[in-house]
Amino acid sequence: MLDKLVSLTHSDDFEEYGTLDLVGVRTEINLLTLTFDFQIRSDRYEHQAWEVDCVGLLEHQMFLGECDYFELSNDHPLLWPYVYPKTSVSFYGEAEPLTLLGALYQRHLELVSDWIPFGRFMNGNTLEIIRGRYGMLAEGPAPLVEAYAQVLESFKIGNSVTEPKPAYYTNDKFSGLAEVGVLILNKGCYFVSTSFNERRLGGT
Repeated sequence: MLDKLVSLTHSDDFEEYGTLDLVGVRTEINLLTLTFDFQIRSDRYEHQAWEVDCVGLLEHQMFLGECDYFELSNDHPLLWPYVYPKTSVSFYGEAEPLTLLGALYQRHLELVSDWIPFGRFMNGNTLEIIRGRYGMLAEGPAPLVEAYAQVLESFKIGNSVTEPKPAYYTNDKFSGLAEVGVLILNKGCYFVSTSFNERRLGGT
């Protein structure tokens, strides 16, 4: 877990005077290790170096530099592809393509903001599929796909959602399945893994 780093980066001193920078990354198979430079400038200057192991890495986007956040979450849209059942929606019907596309995009943003790109779970060129008047629109996490189906219904477009396939991971402690979490450092810089380990390398 990341209890110590989370505590440090959420302290009053850090929020007022501190910086946290991602300064290095190394990988081995499905293990990714992050190196951080942690500094607080208050009554005294404090510098620490930390490493975080992302064990069982599933997905990531990253860039080096200052971190706006250091948030570890087990309940975030970035986890939806792993913790929610997978399903798909097909449709048959006609609507003004750009209007329908805009409504789908708006509903997408309401649910997951821009953490998940709109096209990630769409079946190719969404506008052309809509213009074609039938086909599979999307396949992905059930809450997102079901929301797309509701938009189609609001346009009086017939649709069919497939039976959801169970997710392998879950954050429901009663299910007995593996857990998964996401470490967020910035917009567009995050790490989805089955576990995280921290260690301090030293300080001056």
